Amino acid sequence: MNSHLINGSYYHVYNRGVEKRTIFQSPKDYYRFLETIRYYRFFPTPRKLSTHINFNFPPILSHTKQNQLVKILCFCLMPNHFHLLIQQCEDNGISEFMRRISDSFTRYFNTKYDRVGPLFQGKFKAKIVETDEYLLQLSKYIHRNPLTLPKWLVEENLSDYTFSSYGGYLNSKRTFDFCEMDDINEYFSSTNPSLSYKSFVQESDEINVPEDLLFEED
Repeated sequence: MNSHLINGSYYHVYNRGVEKRTIFQSPKDYYRFLETIRYYRFFPTPRKLSTHINFNFPPILSHTKQNQLVKILCFCLMPNHFHLLIQQCEDNGISEFMRRISDSFTRYFNTKYDRVGPLFQGKFKAKIVETDEYLLQLSKYIHRNPLTLPKWLVEENLSDYTFSSYGGYLNSKRTFDFCEMDDINEYFSSTNPSLSYKSFVQESDEINVPEDLLFEED
């Protein structure tokens, strides 16, 4: 289902641990996955991420000579799965990006926890987002995911969840540098609270998108 993804189109991309296992067992695991996303969204990269980190190469600050495979609008990492809302920028960009981050994080995880074999449950899922309304509603769905965790049952605490892009949408000081928010922010007001993105996400739990665009629980 992930072949022939269309350049310029938005997709809800997700996957979870094999046998629904926990894939983020510590804060360091979450941060490593985020760094993996940041590093491999461009192509080519000069070296593997593990080499880049282990040998203390300086940060890659400019990608002017590299192609951006995908544009990342929002994300949420949960203990046993992740959600990305992304736009494909290059031919085969999403597939190449997902292959790279999956392989890199699996190597990191298996080395750290002394295990072998696949970490993720098969190939990632990519569901095309066909309307602006679905784009906004999916961003809401992704950013409300932490409310399924016991500690985050209250909407007002939602922006405190560290491993989501939602905090960056509300406070520029918490923005992840790889997350590009203009495509969603342009629909909301930065001065009128009732028309803000925060109001859109937190005032109602209704998600108006087809079920086949959402995470498959089974």
